[in-house]
Amino acid sequence: MTHLLPGASITNITTPAQLCAKFDKGGGSGLQGTFAIYSVASLGNSLDEQLQKCPPALRSKLDAAAAAVADRIPIYYQLSDIRQDKLISLPSSSSIKEDDKSPYPRLPWFLINAAIAHDHCVVGQRGVVETLLGTLRRPWCILEVCCCDYGTVSVMLDFAVIAQQISPELYAAAVLLLSHEKLKRSSEKQIPLPPMYSGSRSSEPSLGPLREVYNALSADGIRSHNPFWLRVICICGIQLGIAVSDLLRVLCAAKGVYIPENMGSPVRVGGLRRAVTEDLTSVRRRIPDHEQRTGFQSHSQRLVSLYRQVLQRLTEEVL
Repeated sequence: MTHLLPGASITNITTPAQLCAKFDKGGGSGLQGTFAIYSVASLGNSLDEQLQKCPPALRSKLDAAAAAVADRIPIYYQLSDIRQDKLISLPSSSSIKEDDKSPYPRLPWFLINAAIAHDHCVVGQRGVVETLLGTLRRPWCILEVCCCDYGTVSVMLDFAVIAQQISPELYAAAVLLLSHEKLKRSSEKQIPLPPMYSGSRSSEPSLGPLREVYNALSADGIRSHNPFWLRVICICGIQLGIAVSDLLRVLCAAKGVYIPENMGSPVRVGGLRRAVTEDLTSVRRRIPDHEQRTGFQSHSQRLVSLYRQVLQRLTEEVL
């Protein structure tokens, strides 16, 4: 039996992803104790046509990769999979005072909830393959996937690499971001710490990866709510040389981390890494969720400062 929201009819809620969206008040949705990664966007006729024309061997690889993902993380794509009494609205900035005069768009509280969640699931529509294709063409969903365990990130990357053969432009961002996430994470059993700072000057990262990710996030066909913070988080993770999930968790664990004012210089970047002196898992258990979100808020302007420095480097290269 499908459980719907009061006043909602089956005509306007046809997929479990739409049901999750009804509960999302800015902080994402939770389902049966997990963070729900969902996308309500349609795949569109063009991608449907590409799937139909896909060579049998490639489609077989895509199906096998999707099955491997389903073995790692729950995937729900039918309304009968979802019970309303198991869905919750996760907290957002409604309980946190934000500066209305700030020139920056509202912080992505849903991503912060994804970062501090222990477990995740994927919610979509039509089928496992279609659900994953819809999820991995949405950059915010890709970052939520980056917050999953190492094994899930790995099989999601395998799927994205095959999907990119079907639609190169639409899945370039997924391959780039998941590749970075997998490369920078070294442990499957625990949240990895960023590299400790050795005291020597670190060199500026190559502009190549920064340019690739910026271009992928700006490509035609990639639509995103709040693209400003999307680029800030992705670019800063690559600039600092750490996984996006680690960046988010470090920033959330405000009591255990000091972020220097001049965050973007080579020497001060190392200060961020050196500041992480305790296991993030234990930090996360000790600090309430609302304090973690507040900690992220308090460091947001320094992320913006670093982002501006990167954009200046990219601009100077063009000029």
